Amino acid sequence: MIGLLAGGGDLPLIFAKNAGIAGERLITVAIKGEAKNALNKCSDKIYWYNINELGKAIKAFKKQGVKKISIVGKVRKLRFLSLLTPDIKLFKIFMKLANNKDATLIGAVIKEIEKEGIKVLPMTVYLKDLLAQKGVLTGRKPDEKERADIRYGYPLAKKLADRDIGQAVVIKNRVLLASEGAEGTDEMIKQSGKAGFPRAVCVKVARTRQDMRIDIPGIGVKTILMLKKAKISCLALEAGKVLLIEKEKIIKEAEKNGICVVAL
Repeated sequence: MIGLLAGGGDLPLIFAKNAGIAGERLITVAIKGEAKNALNKCSDKIYWYNINELGKAIKAFKKQGVKKISIVGKVRKLRFLSLLTPDIKLFKIFMKLANNKDATLIGAVIKEIEKEGIKVLPMTVYLKDLLAQKGVLTGRKPDEKERADIRYGYPLAKKLADRDIGQAVVIKNRVLLASEGAEGTDEMIKQSGKAGFPRAVCVKVARTRQDMRIDIPGIGVKTILMLKKAKISCLALEAGKVLLIEKEKIIKEAEKNGICVVAL
């Protein structure tokens, strides 16, 4: 038996389906306004709660005898912070926070869950096959200029990630064109495209001490389409730390548009 605390996006659905294939009994607590309704069909038991009802979520897992869970999916930070009536557990967490960074918020929630005797596992327990594997993932390899931009951009992206600012950059001729902020990778790509620098490189990484229980960076087909529109020719990812959501579709769309995808 495993529990799933599900946020938005497709990853909770993929997790749920893979857990089912593995023969796990899945108990899901889905966040209203974030998680997808399709989780109803993928779960042996499901509870729907608002993001401010952490106490109810923990009680639901304990009622079902759940001893281990994974937290999977997006929870919009503004939605999380704008709550006016957090339950007592969340209120206590908010009072102790050193800052409002994503990792700090979710880390505090994990600590509270584990205090109740429920182990929080890495989300990759049923998503390992989606992690970018080291090497060139598309038919085309990066050319000499792209490799130079990757070498320049990778340490910059790591510094940003470690400061919890963002996890991606766009580089052209070893010049930083754009860096990811709260708006996310796709919006960063969109803005860099407006600058009009074709054949730039996008580098996406995880934190050096990435907690694999917390919001692992990922890309989807939409990211590739944004790269195409921005005329970015190469996407470099940190191997083993970035998720490829719908991997086959991503590779197919990248090759169709001449975009090189490589994991370092």
